Amino acid sequence: MRTVALILVLPFLVFSNGVKEALYKTVERYLQRGNYIGALEILHFLGDYKNSQSLYKKVAQFFTPPPAGFFKEEPLIRVKIAQGFKTVTLTCGGVEKNFEPLEGTEFTLKEGCFIRFDRKASIKLPPNTELRIFRYGGQPLAVALLPLETYLKGVLVGEVYLRWPLEVLKAQAVASRTYALFNLYKARKKNLPYDVDATTDYQVFTTFALDHPKVVRAVEETRGEVLTYKGGIIYAMFHSNSGGCTANFGEITGLKIPYLTSVRENCNMATLKWSHWNKNLSKERIKNFLKGVLGLNISQVEDIEIKRGTCGRGLLITLKTDGGSVTLPLSIYFRLEMRIPSDWFFVIGKSGSSFVLAGKGFGHGLGMSQWGAFCLANRGWDYKKILKFYYKGANIKRIYR
Repeated sequence: MRTVALILVLPFLVFSNGVKEALYKTVERYLQRGNYIGALEILHFLGDYKNSQSLYKKVAQFFTPPPAGFFKEEPLIRVKIAQGFKTVTLTCGGVEKNFEPLEGTEFTLKEGCFIRFDRKASIKLPPNTELRIFRYGGQPLAVALLPLETYLKGVLVGEVYLRWPLEVLKAQAVASRTYALFNLYKARKKNLPYDVDATTDYQVFTTFALDHPKVVRAVEETRGEVLTYKGGIIYAMFHSNSGGCTANFGEITGLKIPYLTSVRENCNMATLKWSHWNKNLSKERIKNFLKGVLGLNISQVEDIEIKRGTCGRGLLITLKTDGGSVTLPLSIYFRLEMRIPSDWFFVIGKSGSSFVLAGKGFGHGLGMSQWGAFCLANRGWDYKKILKFYYKGANIKRIYR
């Protein structure tokens, strides 16, 4: 009888050890991309596996707020705009110049100049932008140096709709300035070669419409303003749509951050983009993920169970297969790996080939909801009231003029 019991339990033990090791290796990949919350979520899930607890404490230090008094004037921010390219094309006045990325290449872009990496679309950076090209981690990087307030104009264009109320853009400007300065401070302390990149790994930065009147006004009228908590610059996370209730950082990671707790939005969410969505999640895709990424030997995915936290948002997901069950962090890890819009979803049906999901919101759900801010601004809220609603206990402070 003991032998039979061991055979029945064995798949679950193998799953546990194999999954933990795969997740442990994922932490390094997340840290390289700057996904500290994803790394912290996994380490919190792993508990005492290997040195997860000591690594958890080390990663948690990233979220310690930088002193607001550190920044006395507007800094230059280093924005990674390209990596892994083989050729660079510089176009000025209709004349093209092609060259290979060489170590230590630096030049200043003049008015009317465009730059292109490989065959991708040309980029028009603001005049007098210094561009540095160098190798890091075995591949070429292109990093643009921009005044922070100029950079913020590109972030507003990339992150919010310009037709939205001005108060939304101003709220986004303050949140993005805070987020940028937080990352700038951390990058300089670690001697990293750039502060942020231009993608959703940090915040989207684009280079067109920087002179749009609403963008210019939102940035200029909030110049130097950041969110602080007990004298430190906060980690001002934001996302597209909470679905009506934001996530709690502490529930996801085990690290309590007072200004990133859950809030309920009193909005008519039905009218907002991504408030409700449906998605077919392929069983084959889950199976390939479990086999290819986690190394599990299965042939069929049978069911899904979700452990929920605040508002019903998912925290952990259990996948039941013909070889046993495997539980994974859902809020960041599984959501990103499966490209699910948010962690707030329910399985409303299943077929032989897929699970039918019905969900709310888009993104990680932490901090300010951009569509929620849009709703609140339409109710007459100004940007300061919006920010203080989402970042509980935070203050707005001008740290330079």
